[in-house]
Amino acid sequence: MQYRDEKLFAACLAMYSCVTPSQAQQLTDTSETTVTATRIERELFETPQAITVIDDRAVEEANVSATPDLFRYAEGVYLQKTNLGGGSPFIRGLTGKQVLILIDGVRLNNSYYRFGPHQYLNTIDPNVIERIEVVRGPGSVLYGSDALGGVINVITKKRTDFSKDLDLDALAVATVDTATAGERASDQKTGGAALRFQSEGNRGGLGWLGGISGKRYDDLHGGGNVGDQEPSGYDEFSADLKFNYALGANTELVFAQQYLRQYDVPKTSEVTLDGKAKFNYEPQQRSLSYLEYRGKNLALFDQTKITLSYNRQIEGEEVIKIQPIETREITDVATIGLDAQFTNQVHTAHRLTYGLSYYRDNFDTKKNQFDHATGTQSSLTPGTPDGAEYISLGAYVQDEVSLEQSEIIVGLRYSRFDTEGRLDHPTEGLQTLKLDTDKLTASLNGLYHLTPSVNLVGGVAQGFRAPNMEDFFGRVDFSSEIPNTRLEPEESMNWDIGLKYYRRHTTANIYYYLGDYDKLITRVEVSPGVEQRRNIDKARIQGLEGSLNHEFDRHWMLALNAAWTRGENKVSNEPLRRIPPLNGTFRLRYTARPALWYEAATLLAAKQDRLSPGDVRDKRIPEGGAPGYAIFNLKLGYQAGKQQQLLVTLENLGDRKYKTHGSGLYAAGRSLAISYRSAWD
Repeated sequence: MQYRDEKLFAACLAMYSCVTPSQAQQLTDTSETTVTATRIERELFETPQAITVIDDRAVEEANVSATPDLFRYAEGVYLQKTNLGGGSPFIRGLTGKQVLILIDGVRLNNSYYRFGPHQYLNTIDPNVIERIEVVRGPGSVLYGSDALGGVINVITKKRTDFSKDLDLDALAVATVDTATAGERASDQKTGGAALRFQSEGNRGGLGWLGGISGKRYDDLHGGGNVGDQEPSGYDEFSADLKFNYALGANTELVFAQQYLRQYDVPKTSEVTLDGKAKFNYEPQQRSLSYLEYRGKNLALFDQTKITLSYNRQIEGEEVIKIQPIETREITDVATIGLDAQFTNQVHTAHRLTYGLSYYRDNFDTKKNQFDHATGTQSSLTPGTPDGAEYISLGAYVQDEVSLEQSEIIVGLRYSRFDTEGRLDHPTEGLQTLKLDTDKLTASLNGLYHLTPSVNLVGGVAQGFRAPNMEDFFGRVDFSSEIPNTRLEPEESMNWDIGLKYYRRHTTANIYYYLGDYDKLITRVEVSPGVEQRRNIDKARIQGLEGSLNHEFDRHWMLALNAAWTRGENKVSNEPLRRIPPLNGTFRLRYTARPALWYEAATLLAAKQDRLSPGDVRDKRIPEGGAPGYAIFNLKLGYQAGKQQQLLVTLENLGDRKYKTHGSGLYAAGRSLAISYRSAWD
């Protein structure tokens, strides 16, 4: 990897040195913008990276009550669900801690995020979401560790209407879903319902938006002969509040607070496939506070953004392997973050964006054992060291260079990681962790205007992920795992090339990507039934992604996308684990009138029988591989004036038994979801 690193740095320097400043060609009628790919607002068509945008209309009309389900029709994103309370997005063959999730630019990932698919995206209430931007491909230069596969930035709502000096609005949303409306065996109460109450308004330049949400899911009813999947249901409560205040014409101060608590979330596959009597995440809790300053023309900087954040995530595991012994483990991670970002226009051809980021995780962990037969309790050693800390620090610079017919974006980042912890492991003895590592990463992306409607895009970028606390000390499904405190960072070199097409009524793109990964952390069986993480894998992942959106007229709209991924372990020459199958979506919408529309949609996936040895051992994957499927859904939307909205979805019309590759439970069978929204002002 070192030789390729040197070549990339040399290429960046050579390209940078031969740039001739010139005003960029201006294209007209480009619509949507993005902020995540370059950390600053830029037209989507004029951005070389592969980007998926789930806009405010798509969020509002999705008719779902869990954030992962918003990605159901998203280009280049494949969703795996170990349990109803989960939902782990795959981007370019990678998931879990190899995909970075942000909330308003603040890291959701902490150093406890698990190996493989996880549930943390589902700790974001979809009611707070304005839009979602997905950068497909490594984002390590701008965002640091974890962004090997891509970056998901969840952008939340805030008050934007300041036309009145004093204003107050209210909103209520109720959703029912027959897929989770049965009786939960544990308490004989019905569910399948979600409620949201929200208020927003302003007094002069001070705006606010806040609300509370509650959900109750009973055991998910699968298609075909699956029936109710017990246990899978859980309850959830969340609350949020955001203030934004205009300090002047060019400055804004934002304060946001989010809280979400999920109760007794079953990890279904551990019970149904591994024979445990109980495996619940209790609690699953997240709270985020941040204070953000945005300004223009402040001192030497054209644009300034400074964010101070506090993110606390508490995860409990209540496990009964054999009655009557239950273990209860709590991992409480508090993260302090600071991001400072600055932008300057240099001449007419260069726009520099640069900044610093600092995040510090502090761990508070404990584990107890309960004997339900005797009522006794004893303390055990937790899986992660109590009092451990994990620090990441980064500095980056990016130059957007405008040429006569093209755009070049060059980026460079320095990252440093420090962590300490001590654990008295019950079988391996005292384990002392001391990580001290740093890394330079670079990227070079470009865009060339072939015609006013077609852009040739491409790039080369390094990816980087430092091992986190969960990597070092391990946590594995269906087996035991021992620590390894000598792990090294994962690295990658990635190439992209593609075409973007834009006309007023049509957008399309196609990308080919290839990534070579070195020092990948994987599980190795060191003795029967015992595994350990090691840096032994080298891999290549390549694929094709494409999408088309076309409005035929004011009535008819077509949207489709497809993705193909292939992963190879270059050490064993075997397939890479958990690679999604060929998959895609198709949607056809008819708008009868502005207030009424109908939509037919299809979810498609080919059979995935190209399995790694880990896939073959994975009890969630059927023998011979995951079957393909074609699922048909219908949706209706009706707007009764400005204040009332009705959404109706009929899902899985054929009542097919199916699940996405690697999922731990089957998807919903034939079901009906209805949402009613009422607003007051």
